[in-house]
Amino acid sequence: MMTGKWLLAGGAVVASFAGATPALADVTIGPRFSYYFDNSNLRTSDLDGLQDARQVVDETLTQQLVDASGFDDLTLSVQDNGSASNADQVGFPMVGAMINFGDDRDRFTLTAMYGKGKTTTELVSSRQFTIEVGDIGINELSIIQTVVDDKVDRFDLELTWQRRINENFAILAGARYERLDIAGQGTVTIQETDAVRSFVAETLGEELPNRNLDGANQPTTIATDRKLETLSARFGVTAFIPFNGSAVAFFSGMVQGSYQPDSNFGTRFFGVNGNLVREENRKDRGELSVGPDFAVGAQFILTDNIALDIRYRAILYFPLSGDFSFGDSRVNHGINLGVSFRL
Repeated sequence: MMTGKWLLAGGAVVASFAGATPALADVTIGPRFSYYFDNSNLRTSDLDGLQDARQVVDETLTQQLVDASGFDDLTLSVQDNGSASNADQVGFPMVGAMINFGDDRDRFTLTAMYGKGKTTTELVSSRQFTIEVGDIGINELSIIQTVVDDKVDRFDLELTWQRRINENFAILAGARYERLDIAGQGTVTIQETDAVRSFVAETLGEELPNRNLDGANQPTTIATDRKLETLSARFGVTAFIPFNGSAVAFFSGMVQGSYQPDSNFGTRFFGVNGNLVREENRKDRGELSVGPDFAVGAQFILTDNIALDIRYRAILYFPLSGDFSFGDSRVNHGINLGVSFRL
């Protein structure tokens, strides 16, 4: 029976065993295309893109001001007013290939995909400096705006095992590797009043410093780079319903557990002539996460040796550890299209 044989060889998510004659170990190959969305840059429970906006009070500077001014009751405090970000999720047109092999009981599928995406992220943070001496208070507000255009290369590699249970169900298990290589170009602009900085400079007998590298309230050019990797294991079931002699609808549901290792976030600051002024590196903690991985779609038999597969897939990652809260999940989802050739 053509449909049964095809769906046996069609991949790790689709299988139809009703009426299928026993199959020898056969191989199916084919190209895969997808358009995937990734919301990693939209997570907001840990806005650390502007480390400067989260500095605590410098105790050494406070003591210097006390010594220089002679006011023992002088206090310097910094109030972090928080951060806000604005960005679009990254869309990835992806292309790749799969190979599927096995028999009428156990099938294995290896899929590799690659794509590129881009997005613009704006991050705004503000803080307030206050110097108090007796009944006198001096306040200064600082607003830091970072705008970065990111280019993202994405690579996915997945291995899935499928075992037949009965005519309408199969169990699935597998492993997945994802990597995002992120390179950004942007600007940092700091706007602030000068009250506190003027007091500090006058008290310590120094010149008023510029907060930006190329002059007060002028944007500083930056370049950023980061690599994010995710390793996942998953297990679940798939169900299918043939709806004519050459097509079958299917649904798969899995539970996945993932680990994202520690990552480095590098930033380079450039002067007005394009010369490198300084570099900063931030290390973000690794993350353990769990969540569902599900797909729904259909496979159509076109000829004796060619089939078309279309599906929607979504993967959710709920953090159990790391810098983000459990509710601030990462979501990958999109449409997949594949053509399979049975050898």
